[in-house]
Parts: sequence; structure tokens; C-alpha cells
Amino acid sequence: MSRLHCALALLLGLSASPALAVVIAPAPGETVKLQREQIILVFDPLTASQTLVIQHQFEGTQAPFGLLIPTPQPATVSVLSERIVKAVGRRLHPRGKTLRVLDVEVRSFIGGCAIREVGGGHAAAQAPKNAQASAASKSLGGAPEPLHDWLLSNGFTLAPAQTRWLDELRLSGWSLTGIVVRPPTRDGAPQPTLRGPVLALTHAAEEPRLAAAHPAFALSAPLTDGPPLEVAVLTEWAVRVDSQQPPRPFFADILTGPEVARISAEAGGLPWSFRRAGTLTAFKVERPASGVLNFTRMDPRPPIRPAPAPNVQSYHLQIPLELLLALGPSLLWLWLRHGRRRRLPQRLL
Repeated sequence: MSRLHCALALLLGLSASPALAVVIAPAPGETVKLQREQIILVFDPLTASQTLVIQHQFEGTQAPFGLLIPTPQPATVSVLSERIVKAVGRRLHPRGKTLRVLDVEVRSFIGGCAIREVGGGHAAAQAPKNAQASAASKSLGGAPEPLHDWLLSNGFTLAPAQTRWLDELRLSGWSLTGIVVRPPTRDGAPQPTLRGPVLALTHAAEEPRLAAAHPAFALSAPLTDGPPLEVAVLTEWAVRVDSQQPPRPFFADILTGPEVARISAEAGGLPWSFRRAGTLTAFKVERPASGVLNFTRMDPRPPIRPAPAPNVQSYHLQIPLELLLALGPSLLWLWLRHGRRRRLPQRLL
């Protein structure tokens, strides 16, 4: 299987941006670029289970592609709404006061009818909201044959570095889950941004762990840094990344029972069993040297909460040039008429 995928990748000569917590398997001749990656890792020591809630953001594409997600044990997968990501995101990235900005533009409508503008202009800013991709999951286990059949049946491929990395994980007892991502079907060019599905993977676990730093779909070029991995860990205690230079969290604080209940109400339910008070710790991890991130217990640290970012709302106002040109004579006429009425009683005296 490894030799087959190496040969396919060498013949195709494809390239794609590096992924951090998933392996991207594009279709032949296609490129899938990752823009953002968010993970919520919830570890429940009472049930010895871990739930990964993952969402990605890609550059717009119209061709289906695959995602391979390794987990220490076989996982059950469910597709969620974006409410759970938004509910946790409101705690990690709080919004401040609303800042309204008014953009005034003076333009000629007569000239616009005679000469058409070239380019998107403000019409691009009023484009419809990017739709969310759909997903279909399949458990591939730890054997090479299910992965081979899944790739061939969906028309996806892997690079040699990706194949070797997945082989190492399988030899360590990890299991794979395959996700087929299908962008929304639309006429014309794809949208600039594709919002990936929200996936929840639950499996048995003795400690919080996450496979990361997966190789890019590349052949000979050195690996370049991808977007940072944003991972938030919710468990009973504070955690740190087990590495020589652990990243400093940008969020670390206790979530009380009522706060967890509010998140559940905002999200319409929680996909994990941990529903009591705990500690939420969030990191932005650059591409790590090790392929597996281990989160170890540590003493509680002082609360860390980011400053609220202003909520900027932009408004665009177009004023016709013809209206301004007609406004001057109209004001002059009103002034002369009003002045004449005020001088008329003086003449009569």
C-alpha cells in the first residue's frame, strides 16, 4: 500500500498547504489549502474518554477531498452544527463594544450607466455568505487495506511523507477515520473561503493526546509552516503541552458548572460526557517538532483571558453626484424666496 501511494504521488506531482491535525488527501490534479484549524479537546477522566471537536477553513474549491484523522483508539464520529464552535469561541475570543464605521462614496449614476465599472468593487463585499461543506465519515481502523480501498473508491491520493507518517501511527496502535468533504455545488467560480464541517470524534483515552504536525502533500520541497493550530483543552485540571518549549496559553480559566450549562444551552447540547466544572486552557501551537502533542497536568495558573476585540460594523453610503449638483441651485432658490418674503413688509412701510 505504501509503495502504491508513493508511486501515485510521484507521478502526479501535486502540492498542498500543510495540515496540522489532519492529513489532507486531495483528488488528482487538485490543490487544497488550509487557512485555519480549530480543535476543542475534552478529556473526561471519570469515563476515560476524549472528544475532539474539529473545524477547518480552506481556500474555496469545488472538488471533493478527503481528511484523515488519527486517534489513539477507534472513534465514533458525528457531524455537528457550528453552534458548539461559536459558543466556545465566544469565551476564547470575546467581543468588545460595537464600533460603527461609515464609508461615504460620491459617484455619478449617469456616468455609471454610460461606462461600466470593471472589477468586483463593493459588489464583492456584498457576496453571499460562504456555505458550509458536507461530510461523510468512515472508520478505517489500524489496518492498511481499509485506507487503500477508501482512497481508491473516492479517487484520493497521498504523498510519500504522508504515507510513511500514517504507517508509523498505525504501528503505534493508532486508528484512522476517513472524512469525505464535499463543497457546496454552485455555478461559477468557488467562494474565496470554504467552511469545513464541524466533526466530533469520541474515543477511549487514558490521557489527553492529539496527533499533529502531519506532513504536507509535497514531494521534494521542504515543509513550510502552516497556520497555527488553535486547540482548547477542557478537563478537570490545568494542562500544559509536554515539550521542551511549551507554548504559553492565550486563555486559561475555570469554567463553573453554570458556565458549562450556558455553553450547552448556546450550542444546543454538548457532544461530550464532561458536563461539570473544569478548567479550559487554549493554545496557539506552531508546527511542533514532535508529531504527537501530549497534555500533562500542572498546578493551576493565574487566570488568563484575552482582551475583548472591538466588533467593527461597516456601513457604505453612496451619494449621487447629480444630487449634489442639483442641491446648490435648490438652496439658492430657497434662500432668495425666503429673503424676498422677509423684505416685503419693509417695502410696504
